[in-house]
Amino acid sequence: MGRYAFTRYDSHKPIVKIGDIFVAMRGLLKSVGLAILAMGLSTSLPSATNAGGVQMQKPPDPETAVRSEFERVKAKNTVEAYERFIRRHPDHALADEARKALLRLKQ
Repeated sequence: MGRYAFTRYDSHKPIVKIGDIFVAMRGLLKSVGLAILAMGLSTSLPSATNAGGVQMQKPPDPETAVRSEFERVKAKNTVEAYERFIRRHPDHALADEARKALLRLKQ
C-alpha cells in the first residue's frame, strides 16, 4: 500500500499517490532537460569563448598570473606570503627569488 497525499490532516480520502507525483515530476524534468539539450546543440558555437551565446573571457596566461601573484607577495613582504608562494609554485623560477627573500626576512 503506497503513501497518499491528503487534503487535510484529518481526511482519509487520498487525492493522489505520492509516487505518482514523483513519476510526473521526473517526466517533466526529463522533457525540460531534453529541450535544454536540444537548444544547446542547435546553437552554432564558432569557438569555445562563445559557449551558449555568452561571450567568455579567454583564460589568463599562466606565466602572467604567477608573475602577478609574485608581485603581490613582494608588496606584502611577509614570511607567510613567501611561504605560500613557494608551496604553490615550488618549481617556478620565481620560487628561488621567493626563497632568497624568505631567508632575508627570517634573519
